[in-house]
Amino acid sequence: MESKYSKYIAFNSYGGFNEQGNEYHILNTKTPLPWCNVMANEKFGTIISTYGTVYSYYKNSQGFKITNWCNDWITFEPGEKFTGIFEKDYNLIYGFGYVKVLEADEFLNKTMNIFVPTEDTIKVQNIVIENNYGDERDFTITYKIDPVLGVAKEANQQYILSKSEDDILYLKNPYIIDFSNNVAFCTVVTNDTDINTYIDADEYLVKVDIHLKAGEKKEFSIILGASDEGTDYAKYIYDKYTKPNAIKKEYEDTLEYWKSKVVRKFNLEDKYLNIMANGWLLYQTIVCRLFAKSGFYQSGGAIGYRDQLQDTLSLISSWPEKTRSQIILHSSKQFEKGDVLHWWHEYNNAGIRTYFSDDYLWLPYVLCEYVERTKDISILDVETNYLEDKPMGDKRELYDIYSYTDIKATVYEHAKKAINYGLSRKSSKNGLLDIGDGDWNDGFSNIRGQSVWLTFFMMNILDRFSKIAKIKKDEEMIKICEKQRHLLKHSIIENTWDKDHFVRAFFENGDVLGSYSNDECKVDLISQAWAVISMKDDPDVQDELRECIKTADKYLVDKENGIVRLLYPAFNTPKNNPGYIKAYVPGIRENGGQYTHAATWLAKAYFDLKDFKNGIEILKMINPISHSDTKEKANIYMVEPYVIAADIYSNPEHVGRGGWTWYTGSASWMYKVIEDYLSNNNK
Repeated sequence: MESKYSKYIAFNSYGGFNEQGNEYHILNTKTPLPWCNVMANEKFGTIISTYGTVYSYYKNSQGFKITNWCNDWITFEPGEKFTGIFEKDYNLIYGFGYVKVLEADEFLNKTMNIFVPTEDTIKVQNIVIENNYGDERDFTITYKIDPVLGVAKEANQQYILSKSEDDILYLKNPYIIDFSNNVAFCTVVTNDTDINTYIDADEYLVKVDIHLKAGEKKEFSIILGASDEGTDYAKYIYDKYTKPNAIKKEYEDTLEYWKSKVVRKFNLEDKYLNIMANGWLLYQTIVCRLFAKSGFYQSGGAIGYRDQLQDTLSLISSWPEKTRSQIILHSSKQFEKGDVLHWWHEYNNAGIRTYFSDDYLWLPYVLCEYVERTKDISILDVETNYLEDKPMGDKRELYDIYSYTDIKATVYEHAKKAINYGLSRKSSKNGLLDIGDGDWNDGFSNIRGQSVWLTFFMMNILDRFSKIAKIKKDEEMIKICEKQRHLLKHSIIENTWDKDHFVRAFFENGDVLGSYSNDECKVDLISQAWAVISMKDDPDVQDELRECIKTADKYLVDKENGIVRLLYPAFNTPKNNPGYIKAYVPGIRENGGQYTHAATWLAKAYFDLKDFKNGIEILKMINPISHSDTKEKANIYMVEPYVIAADIYSNPEHVGRGGWTWYTGSASWMYKVIEDYLSNNNK
C-alpha cells in the first residue's frame, strides 16, 4: 500500500518537498532546530519558524525591529504569539513569499496564510475558521506582540507609547533617533460584521471573537505594519484591505511576483539540484540577502560591500537591473584613496572603514561579469560621488557616519581606482598582495603579510578588466592590466608552490601558511580553487592546476560525510596567530569546517577544468537536500533542507551538523555555478 508520505520528495519524517519542488511541507514542527521561512519586500519583513514567529521589522532589520527577535532555539520566545491558532498541532507549508499554517481539531479547521505584499510595509495574516461540528461554536483568537521599536527589547521597550484608536493599535518610540517618526500598527480587517474585535493597547494585543454556526466559515486578517507617515498610513491600509477581494488579489500578486523573480526552468539530471536551482536558491538570495538582511541566526540590516555585490552575480540573467543598481550603489561607497566601506547602513550613512584587502576588488569583478553578460556598457559612464575621507589614524577600523564629497567619478573610474589601489599594496618581498586585516577570510585578521588567494583574485580581475579598458580605449590601463597580471603570476610561480598545491598566505615575519611545513592548515581550499579560476587558460601551468585540485580533493573533500572543508588540519595551537579564526573550535565554521561559499568555488574550478563529473559531485554534496532526505540525516544536519547553510561542522563530535542558514552568500554562488556550467546553453 502506498504511503501517504510518498507524494513528498525527500521526506524525512519532519517534512518534504511537494511534487513541483516549490513548496516545503512540514508535518512535524518539532524540528531539530527552528526551520524558518523569510518573507520581505525592500522595506519590511518577517521571519516565521516551526517554533513560532521569530519577529518582524521595518526599514532595517537591525535598527528597527517591530517585535522582539529571539535566536535562542533552546528557550525560544516568539516575538509575536497567537492563541487559538499557530499554537499546537499545526502543520506548515513554506513557499516563495508565503507561509501557510494548517491546524485542525475535531471541531474546527483553521488555516492562516501569511505574506508580505510586494509594496505595502505590512504583514498580512489571513485566517479562515471553519466549523465542522453539528452545533454552533464560539471561538477566540488572540494575537499578542512583544514590541521593540528599535534595536533591542531591553534598551527600547520602556520608551514605547501605545494607543488604540478607530480599531487600530498604534505604537511609537520617540526616543530612537533615526526612527522617531516611525509608527507601528496592528489591526484586524474583515467584511464580516459578525466578527468582534478587541484591542488592548497596554498589553499590545488584539482579540477576535467569532461565532460559528454549524458548517459555517469565517474569514478575517490580522495586519501588522509600520511606516514613517504617522497614523495616516495605517488608516490607508485599513481602508485598502477592508475592500472585498483586496487581500485575495494582493496575495495572488505577491505569489506571482516571487514566481517571476525566482522560478527558473532548469532541467538538471539530479532531482535535488533541480529543486534548488528552480527557485529556492534565488529566493534565499533575494528575500534574505538583498531584502531582509536577516535570518534566525543574524539580524544584521547592513549592506556588506562584497556581500551584496556577490549576491547580485546570480541575478545578471534574470534581474540585471538589480545587479546594475547594486554596482552603482557600491561605487558610491569608495574613498578617493581607493578603499571602501566594509559595510554600512543606508538609513543613516553609518559604516565601517577597515583594512580588509578584498572588499574594493569586488566592484571591478562584478562589473566585468555584468558587462560581459549584458553588453550594457552605459553603466561605465554613470557618475557617483566619493565618500569624505576620515583618516583611521592608529585604529584598525573606524565606525562613523560618512558623508559624500563633491568629487565624482564614473563607475569605470571607481573600478579602475580599486584595482590600482590594490596593486599599490604589493609587497616588495615576494611580489604578492597585502592581506591587510583579512581577505575573503575575515578570520585571518592577524597575519598582516601577503595573501596568495588575493593575488589570484587580482590576476583574474586584471585579465577581465583589460577587456573593459579596451571598451573605454584606455591604453594605459590595458598595459597596466597585462603587465601586472604577468608580474603577479611570476610571483605566484616563484613563491607559492608547495610540492602539489599552492600555499595560502605569508605572515608578516615571512612564515608561510598553507604549506606542508605547517602543523595546522597545511592545505587551504580557496588558493587551489582560484588558482584554477584565474589561470585556467594558461597552458604553462595546466599540470600544476590539476595537481592542486587533486590535493584539495585528497585533504578537504570528505565524501563519507558529504563535507568540503575550508582548510586542513584545523587550527588549535598554531605557531603564529592567524587571527580570530582560531577562536572557533577546530572543525567549526572557517576553522576547518565546511564554509559553503568556498565549496562552490571548488565546484567552479572543476568545471573550469572541464571535469563535470567532480564539479557536479561537489554541488550534490553541498546541496542541503542531500543532507536531510532521511530522518537520520535530518537529525544529524539539524537545519533547514531547502536553503543553503553557510557552514557545516567537521568537528568529530558534531560532524555533518549545519550551522548558520539563510543569511549566506553561498546561495547566490551555488546558483551562479549551476547557471554558468549546467544550463542548457553551457553543457
